[in-house]
Amino acid sequence: MDISRLASLEVLSDYHQSNQRLAQVTERLSTQSRSSSPRQDPILWGDVQQLNQFAETLTGFSDNLNRGAASVRVALDSMEASRKHLLQLEERLNAAFAESPGSPERAKALREYNALHRYLNDTARAPDAGARRLLDDPASHPEAGDVEIRAGEEGFSLTLRNQEIHTGATGLDLPRAGEGVPSELVADPAAQPVIADPDKATDEEIGEMIGYLERAKADLTAKAKALSVDATAIDDSEMFNEALILRNRTQAEAIGVPDLNAEAALAQSVRLKNSLALSGIAGLNDTHRLALQLMQ
Repeated sequence: MDISRLASLEVLSDYHQSNQRLAQVTERLSTQSRSSSPRQDPILWGDVQQLNQFAETLTGFSDNLNRGAASVRVALDSMEASRKHLLQLEERLNAAFAESPGSPERAKALREYNALHRYLNDTARAPDAGARRLLDDPASHPEAGDVEIRAGEEGFSLTLRNQEIHTGATGLDLPRAGEGVPSELVADPAAQPVIADPDKATDEEIGEMIGYLERAKADLTAKAKALSVDATAIDDSEMFNEALILRNRTQAEAIGVPDLNAEAALAQSVRLKNSLALSGIAGLNDTHRLALQLMQ
């Protein structure tokens, strides 16, 4: 094989490699992604994958927080329903107090109080599983208790405290007419009822029951405030996670966006190199032709 042919093959090889490089640059410019595969840029591609993976992990924690926040909202709605029931109970007790001792009207108001009383326990049985865990009595609902939410890496979590709103001793501790105070019955099963006989209730008995009702209202308010504080912690953690997710995704996108000026300059350089290679091949052919003419 003559020298000119070897030189042409070498130039053609360079031209082929330059064409491959030009195709890569053109793809980056057209797709606006310079780290779409490990082959293009393994280090940058790895950085992008790491940032996106961390964003996905944070998204999972945010999903946990969203579910926890939804349960808290249902629980707070149930507490509001409980508050309204307490107001209805208060109205019935006040109506009974306004009637004469031993009158049918007083007895009727107390029976209505007892009928409404059971709805307080219904509000603790919230339709959302998480909310019910926060509101119900562990003695009757074994799953009731604190709710822990995984909110971040390295075991970071938030704890929603159980806030029982049933009428039992660990809840609002509110008795029915004709029954003892739940907490007193726990200490002494023979404890006397606040209102011994609804049909014969005295002013003193009704007044004492109104006192228990006022304490129940105050307890419910305190429990709702405590749960609202937990809800604020959820919101703060969720906002923090969302900010981190946005930062990681933005950084990943920034790594993948090419420097258009640099890529365009590189493309122009590769094209020029190709042009010179083709010129070199043409020059070699011309030299080879002249040499053949001189030899004739």
